[in-house]
Amino acid sequence: MQELEFYALADRTYRWFEPAHERDSIGIDVPNSQYDPLLGQQVLRELVDTAQRLERLGFDAVSWFEQHNTPLALVPNALTAAAFVAAKTEGIQIAPIGPILNAYASPIRLAEEIALVDTLSGGRLSVGLPMGIGAQYHSYGTMSPLTARARYREGIALLHKLWHEDGPFAWEGEHFNIPYVNPWPKPLQSPHPEIFIPAAGSRETIELAAKYDFVYQTVLTPPAILRKNMQLFRDIREENGYPDDPNKVAAVLNVYVSETDESARREYENYITWTMQNIIRFPFHESFPPGHVSEPSFRAMRKGGYRSSDPSNVDLDGMFSSGFFGSPETVRQALADYVGEIGAGRVIVTLDAMMPTWMQDKSMTLFAEDIIPAFRRPDGLAAWQRRPKPGYQTHTELMARNPKRAGVPHISMGGDYFPVSGRPAN
Repeated sequence: MQELEFYALADRTYRWFEPAHERDSIGIDVPNSQYDPLLGQQVLRELVDTAQRLERLGFDAVSWFEQHNTPLALVPNALTAAAFVAAKTEGIQIAPIGPILNAYASPIRLAEEIALVDTLSGGRLSVGLPMGIGAQYHSYGTMSPLTARARYREGIALLHKLWHEDGPFAWEGEHFNIPYVNPWPKPLQSPHPEIFIPAAGSRETIELAAKYDFVYQTVLTPPAILRKNMQLFRDIREENGYPDDPNKVAAVLNVYVSETDESARREYENYITWTMQNIIRFPFHESFPPGHVSEPSFRAMRKGGYRSSDPSNVDLDGMFSSGFFGSPETVRQALADYVGEIGAGRVIVTLDAMMPTWMQDKSMTLFAEDIIPAFRRPDGLAAWQRRPKPGYQTHTELMARNPKRAGVPHISMGGDYFPVSGRPAN
C-alpha cells in the first residue's frame, strides 16, 4: 500500500446545548447563556488530552478547527491553542486548521503569531488558512462577504511575499497598504511552516493552493466531484512548475474503528446521527452568503457539491457501507481504495467530537495498531520521528553552531570614553 501521513482532529464539542429542531443554526443563534465555564474547561482539557494520546499512539500530527460564535470546538484562536498543545507534547506535528485570515486587520499580525508559535514549538507547526464560512463572518462583523475572497487572496499573496523576501518593503494593495512590511520574528522553519488550504471545491481555492504550492485539504466533497477537483489541482500545479506530489493533497475522512463491522455500527450509529443533525447544520446561505464565492462556483455547489443538500438528512446505510466505519480490515481496505483513487498522501481522521472518550480511545488505538502500520515503512516511525528537528536543543549547541555570536557591545557616550568593554579616559 502507498505510504501515508495520518493527522487526527482532536476537536471536542461543548455538548450541552439545545437540539437542532429548537433553533435555526448552530453557527449563529445558540445563546451563550447555555455555556457553563466548568464544562467548557473540561472540553478544552479533553482536546489537550487527545493530542497527548495521539502522540503516544504514533499519529503524524494533531489538528483542530478554529470556530467562532458557536459551541463547536471552543477554540476561537487556533494559534493560542497550538502554543499550549506544543508545550504539552514532545514531538508530534501541531497542525491547527485556522486562524481565519480575514478576521485579522492585517496579515502582518498573523505572520508574527505564526512565527512565534513555530519558534516556541521547535518548528513543529503546520497551519491551515481557511477562507471561513459566512457564519464566522457574521460573528466577527469586521468584514463583508462581498470583498472577503479578494481580501483573502491579497492577504495570502502578502504572506507569501514576506515569507520569501526580506523586509522592509512596502505593500500597496486594494485591501492592505503597509509602508513597512518587516515582521519579527521569522518562522523557525524556512521559509515558513507548511500551509494547508481547506476547501469545499471552488475553483478559486483550488487555483490558490496550486499557485503557491500549498496543501489542498478536502472538506465534505462528494467523491465524483472530488476526483475532478483533484485533476484540476494537479493540472494547475503543473502549469506553475510544481511536480505531482501526493503529500499536497490531504483527505478529511470521518472514521470509526471497532472489532467488527456490526459492533462499529452498534456503537457509533447514534453519535454520527446526532452529529449530522446538530453539528453539521448550517443553512446554505449561512455558509455561503452572496458574494462569498464566484457565481460559477456557487452554481457548481448547488448542483451537487459541498452542502448542496441538507447534511442533516442522514443516510445511515450509505454511510456505513462506505467502509470507513467498521472493523480494522474494512476500514483499511476502504482507505486504500479512496486515497488511491484521489491520489492523497495525507489523511486527516475526524474523531467525532461527540463521542465519549472511551470510544475515541478505542477507535484511535485500533486505528494506530491495525491500520496505520499498513501505510508506513517497516519501522513504523511517524513523520515527526524521521524529520530532523530545526533549531537547537541546548545553549552550548547554539554557541557552537551559531556563526553570528554577539561580540562586545559598544555604546556612544558624550565625552572621551572608550567602548563599554574598556575604561574611561584619564
